[in-house]
Amino acid sequence: MGEYCADCGAFHTEGRTCQSIYHDFLALEFEDSAYGQVHFLTVACYMIQHNGYSGEALVWVESKLGTYLMYNLSGPEIRKLAAKDTSSSIRNWEVNRQREAPPLPKVSWSMTIADVKQQMHDAESYCELIIEWGRRTWREMGPLLPEKDQQKRQSD
Repeated sequence: MGEYCADCGAFHTEGRTCQSIYHDFLALEFEDSAYGQVHFLTVACYMIQHNGYSGEALVWVESKLGTYLMYNLSGPEIRKLAAKDTSSSIRNWEVNRQREAPPLPKVSWSMTIADVKQQMHDAESYCELIIEWGRRTWREMGPLLPEKDQQKRQSD
């Protein structure tokens, strides 16, 4: 028997949760650089699909995720790009979504962290799956963004 994640809809068995898989992935990424090259995507996708970002952070990460995927940036390149944005205005944001924040719309994600876990078998497959998870998450996250940012995405 299993259960569904209330945030992303992933189906879990054997007592696993999205959070436990996420922690396993972070450990893999920090222990082995072959896995760690997609760290930005792992964190971004997990946080997006589990309503972890504040409104400001969600808009910011959507932009960086789009740039990362469009230009096939490496881990060091996306970290450098993100570092340019560490202005005082961004540092004053709440990165994490507050409990009292209005609920975000539900998205029927076509790929979740559980799908990555189920299909991966080595660093190469892991990275390919994380990149695909990033592409799908970026394409499907529009309803989570403020209306003005949704309209901007549609016009780009």
